Amino acid sequence: MSNKKNESFQEEKLDEEIKASMDEIDEVTSVEEPEKDEQETAPVDELTEAKAAFSDMEDRYLRIQAEMANMRKRNQKEREDAAKYRSQDIAKELLPVIDNLERAMAIEVSDEQGESLKKGLEMVMNTFRTALKSEGIEEINPVGESFDPNFHQAVQTVPAEDGQATDTVVNVLQKGYILKDRVLRPAMVIVSQ
Repeated sequence: MSNKKNESFQEEKLDEEIKASMDEIDEVTSVEEPEKDEQETAPVDELTEAKAAFSDMEDRYLRIQAEMANMRKRNQKEREDAAKYRSQDIAKELLPVIDNLERAMAIEVSDEQGESLKKGLEMVMNTFRTALKSEGIEEINPVGESFDPNFHQAVQTVPAEDGQATDTVVNVLQKGYILKDRVLRPAMVIVSQ
């Protein structure tokens, strides 16, 4: 019997809680209702404003996301380029040194001391060439090739000889150099016309 009393007591308590909840709902809904027209337009206006605000915020969010993605891509590209062309500045500083070494090696010598000095210069030059090649720096030596203003700088023109095509590089006055796909210095050339 005590179980039945306990169950009925719990049912009464549950009924009381339901009545209390119903009374609270009645109090909330019994607030003075606005006129019919006002009631219909207010929620519609609020809903429209909320939708517009949501749409605006969603648009701003998407734009910011796209901008952040673009910044990440741009930064990644800049880091890759910096790594790819890291030796560009030092190479530009060393190119005149290489030019002077080549001029020194072009001098004719007749004694044994001069031969030793020239051999030493050749060893230094070979070391420079190996170092440049390991960094991806290559010479532009276009003798006999068609003139390309992207890689060559024409400083003089000469009349084309018999059987020679026009706009062909006849002589290289100063070698050019290229780093990967970027021209460090165009080759100074003489072109046939």
